[in-house]
Amino acid sequence: MRPPTSSFAFLSLLSAVNGELHQLIVGTFGTEHLYTLEFDDSALTLELIGNLTTNAASSWIALSHDKKNLYGTSFTASSPAFVSYTLGSATDIIYNTTLALGGNCSSSKAIFVAAASKSPYAVYGTPFGASAECGSVMSVDENGVLLEVIQNYTYQSTSGVHGMAMNANNSFIYSADDSANTLWTHSVDSTTGELTYVSSIAGPVAGADPRHVAVHPEGQYLYVILEGANELAQYSIDQATGIPSFKNVTYSLIPSGATSSSYWSDEVALSFSNNYLWATSRARSSNSTGYISAFSLGSDGSIESQLFLNATSSSGGTANSVAPSPFSDQFVALTDSSVGFVQIWQLGNDGASASVVANVDIEDGGCCANAVWYS
Repeated sequence: MRPPTSSFAFLSLLSAVNGELHQLIVGTFGTEHLYTLEFDDSALTLELIGNLTTNAASSWIALSHDKKNLYGTSFTASSPAFVSYTLGSATDIIYNTTLALGGNCSSSKAIFVAAASKSPYAVYGTPFGASAECGSVMSVDENGVLLEVIQNYTYQSTSGVHGMAMNANNSFIYSADDSANTLWTHSVDSTTGELTYVSSIAGPVAGADPRHVAVHPEGQYLYVILEGANELAQYSIDQATGIPSFKNVTYSLIPSGATSSSYWSDEVALSFSNNYLWATSRARSSNSTGYISAFSLGSDGSIESQLFLNATSSSGGTANSVAPSPFSDQFVALTDSSVGFVQIWQLGNDGASASVVANVDIEDGGCCANAVWYS
């Protein structure tokens, strides 16, 4: 069910844009490249300005807290591993090292990587596939480069964690276990970054399959993409224990009457001001489209209303990942792997719709996975 829709002041977020240039870095699923794009927020143009040949395709990339380093999965490696790059700029990307995941998950592929925003700035990685019960905690050196795996931990034998998110003070990390239909909570050691198991809870229904998660900075709510159920679920977080609980608040990410098995929902992310939440679903058939949706949030992070559910330009492939801009609530990047493109969507003036305002095609056979905003 949905909580009551309350009125919301959209004018505060839609302030004038100053015509600045912003760079994004984009990873791939099947080709060993990193791409850099540049978005003009006044002219509403998007251009490809960098193409770096790498030694690994990265199905997921993440920036360090200071944007001086980029971490990625080594998706095309024979066993799960993670790569580290130094960033002189969005186009000055220098490869540093590759770290093997470790543990007993050699038959799986590295699928997700997350970087802590607070000291000791540990990096967290998980695999997906045949045997994917492992997780790793990686330390970084004084320059933020991946240094070594300091902890291997396990979920359960049926696990396949596809996404993770930390709360604002980095005291807890939440893992979305797509394969085992489970949501995990671990506490984070503030000195080492190592994890300690706190709890695991099953998805709301069989086959719900949590895929990606986001935590509101106020720390009261966790947002969970239920890939199998094609819903966005809101969980309440116990402020003493950090454990989330499901309160039966969900929103559909596909149209009413659509066949759920024809879709698989993907991503959730907070906007620049944290007043909005973006979420997407993908179509399993290339002849159908995925969907993009936005939600208005209260100051405590509670979802007030679903603003719209718009068809995307394609199925999304294995992507349809969203990356809200770090400078305005108006813009969000969306990636597609069925065709190979990156789009910029803009929130409408009334906040009740969104549309594509810029597009770059990168049809290399493996692009595009997720995008991160460098500026």
